[in-house]
Amino acid sequence: MKNSTRLLSHVIVLGLGSVVSKLTVFLMMPLYTACLTPASFGTVDILINTAVLLLPFVSLSAPEAVFRFAAGGYEEGAVLAVGKRLLLWGGFLLLGVLPILGFFEILRPYLLYLALYVIFSVIHSYAAHILRARGQYGLYTVQQVFCTLLTVSLAFLFLPVMGLGERGYLASIFLADAITALILCVYLSREKAKNQMDASQLLRPMLRYALPLIPTATLWWVLSVCDHYILLFFHGEEAIGLYAAAGKLPALLTFAASIFLEAWHFAAIREKEENRGLLFEKIYAAFLPAMILLVLMLILGSAFLVRHLFASDFGEAALYVPLLSVASLFSALSSFLGSVYLVKLRSGASLATAFVGATVNIVLDLLWIPSQGAIGAMAATLVSYITVFLWRAVHCHRVMPFAQHIGKLTLSTVVLLVVAYLTMIGQTSVALWLILPSILPFFRELYDSGRYFLQFGKRFLHISTKKEKRS
Repeated sequence: MKNSTRLLSHVIVLGLGSVVSKLTVFLMMPLYTACLTPASFGTVDILINTAVLLLPFVSLSAPEAVFRFAAGGYEEGAVLAVGKRLLLWGGFLLLGVLPILGFFEILRPYLLYLALYVIFSVIHSYAAHILRARGQYGLYTVQQVFCTLLTVSLAFLFLPVMGLGERGYLASIFLADAITALILCVYLSREKAKNQMDASQLLRPMLRYALPLIPTATLWWVLSVCDHYILLFFHGEEAIGLYAAAGKLPALLTFAASIFLEAWHFAAIREKEENRGLLFEKIYAAFLPAMILLVLMLILGSAFLVRHLFASDFGEAALYVPLLSVASLFSALSSFLGSVYLVKLRSGASLATAFVGATVNIVLDLLWIPSQGAIGAMAATLVSYITVFLWRAVHCHRVMPFAQHIGKLTLSTVVLLVVAYLTMIGQTSVALWLILPSILPFFRELYDSGRYFLQFGKRFLHISTKKEKRS
């Protein structure tokens, strides 16, 4: 109960910051779609996805490795020394890659912005992961909110006021990252970690963990966004803009999952080995139906959200949201199962599952996108994420057995797909009748979760009352 309570406390702290951060950025969609045409939005999407592809190579997965080893009890000074060395090597790698990117016409005018975006994103991520490893979730949340509000302020300055278009969009992000990273680095430099252990002793194990994460991240990138590039080739920038805008809504599900997973990873690493299986089973039983409920609400509200948040030119994006939302469900569930590999230091297994998903995605994209366009991309994404989830479900059961409720999930998924189809053809009123059947298989898990939250609330209020009396 103590570990679960601490986990829930961390989730609440992270949730408050993430809700402010992500929803603020999400509510900026009317500004972005008003200041950028679908074609311009498609260009921005390609630039950002290219930056996302570069991030694991330039960082050499140093932020993830630092978090895993520092949170796992290794001496922080030695861990950070290795992390800085990895960042230095990654910086030289970026210098070698930039001239190659200049051969691509769509990237050439924005190379400097792309480089600054990557550099400051890596530094910010590295500093933030140190806070996570220390369990300083309050400060982690504050810096996250600060960076978001700064991004929004700069976006208002660069887009509607100065009319900088794509460059303004990118500059608002990397300048906010740069300022936040600078503040964090100054703060972290005040608390110098002792380095009694020889850092060279950690170099090999950290590299062994970090290096497989680079191709893993690349393959996840392929799975997530290679369809954007294939859409660009066959159907042009406007098609990407609509598809990318539609993806902003399912990204809310990914955001909701990431709030939980950021806290969950810390708790899972710190849990004793003999208790991990039971903890995984308990937390997954609450995580699964919660994600299904979020998917259901997003599908049913997709047309309303697109109509009120996007400019009129982006109305067609509502057609793509329902199935992308179901795909995001399996992306989130796969990420949860990936935490098994995190605690077991099995980054190679994570790489293998990402390879399977990326291969399926590329094949289906090439088969379906030329003739079906964004609809084909959407279907390929869904099938790919389901494939990754099933592969991980089987393998994780061997690594760390715990109940995954595959039968219940299958029933709920079938209902969700029917709801998605009805919503896509404009029969939302009919789809409303399927709300109960979609969550009915998880009635017991929802009941247990509700009871646990009630217990947590009572415990929290009891602690707060005690503190008030003492003061």
